[in-house]
Amino acid sequence: MAMLFAAFAGLMIAGIPIALSLLAAGMLVILMSPRLNMIVAPQQLLDSLDSFPLLAIPFFLLTGTLMNKGGTTRNLIDIAQSILGHIRGGLSHTAVGAGAMMAGGSGSGTADAAAIGAVMIPEMQRDGYPSAHAAAVVAAAGTLAPILPPSIMFILYGHLGNVSVGQLFLAGIVPGLLYALTLIGVSWLIAARNGYGTLRKRAPFAEVLRAIRKGFLDLMLPVIILGGIVGGIFTPTEAGAVAVVYVLLIGAVIRRNIGWNSLIEAMDEALVILGAVMLIMAAAGVAQFLLALMQAGAMLAAMLDAVSSNPLILLLTVQALLLPLGMVLEVTAVLILMTPILVPVMVSYGVDPVHLGVLMVVNLAIGLMTPPVGLAMFVTCAIAKVRVGAFTRAILPYLGALLLLLGVLVLFPGISLWLPGHLRP
Repeated sequence: MAMLFAAFAGLMIAGIPIALSLLAAGMLVILMSPRLNMIVAPQQLLDSLDSFPLLAIPFFLLTGTLMNKGGTTRNLIDIAQSILGHIRGGLSHTAVGAGAMMAGGSGSGTADAAAIGAVMIPEMQRDGYPSAHAAAVVAAAGTLAPILPPSIMFILYGHLGNVSVGQLFLAGIVPGLLYALTLIGVSWLIAARNGYGTLRKRAPFAEVLRAIRKGFLDLMLPVIILGGIVGGIFTPTEAGAVAVVYVLLIGAVIRRNIGWNSLIEAMDEALVILGAVMLIMAAAGVAQFLLALMQAGAMLAAMLDAVSSNPLILLLTVQALLLPLGMVLEVTAVLILMTPILVPVMVSYGVDPVHLGVLMVVNLAIGLMTPPVGLAMFVTCAIAKVRVGAFTRAILPYLGALLLLLGVLVLFPGISLWLPGHLRP
């Protein structure tokens, strides 16, 4: 186990991509073990991807890229701005509101940060917001996608932890909305203190209705996805296919702003993201096999048992373990590696696996916008043309507030479990 983690860390420090670092470290351990044959590596690469629920990931990724090509992003931003634009720091709140609505279709935090940032960051810069603040707000807004359904991270967690994806989708709704409200509250305090943005008049009710009418079909997408899953009409994987068809109907047939070229571009963008996720997933399959062989779960259980047998203390310990991992590693890889180890151990202590999933995803979503490797951070810094150091100073108030929210979610599991307890898909 020491060899596995040392090789993985060394390759990462050397600049080798995370998927290749994982695979190379796993193959080194197999090569050095007299009990194992190298055929294990390709077998595990294949087995880790051979799963029907994982088909939901390409569908939802394609849905997100089609939304961007079909004008959905602009429509949702207009709706958010008509409702929130008059509040001090209105463009910051608009970015968060758009992030919450975009999350209902794409499931990818990095893709949402890129889509929202391309529109909102230049607009915020023109309105006098500091570039670092604009990049921080948009990056934070993008991290709503892993929490609000349909979340790709929930799909991965459900597959790896043998947990109902439908239950996870429902469990993410209330924490996701609280996450969005936390971001809006912090952005309001920052804008009020520093005088960011131009004060605008409240949009007339007719203008709000006009924006909602224009984007009504876009707003119906998460309703269709969740309604179908909760109503037992289709599985989360089938919901992804339905979402692609629905967005195509809106963009290609009704609005006619998605042509063949746009469709090919959307598929190309989705495949690039999908390739990265699936390559990490496959490489992590080798590492998971080896960790199971080394009884890593039993070792972790012994370590946690030495800390405490109180589930609350153990949950806090797990959060303290995941936070630094999410800061220095790609969060999808952390989720893939840690879920098979943590779920059986924490369930044995009486922790609900759905509640654990929400906590892990919220924790790792925060990692998407934290240095040194937060992908949403890199995307928005590139759009805003700001350095990571300036971004880090701007994101600190949001990180502090979100860590407090994470603590509240740990202390009050009912926040996550109330909705799935009343609506069972």
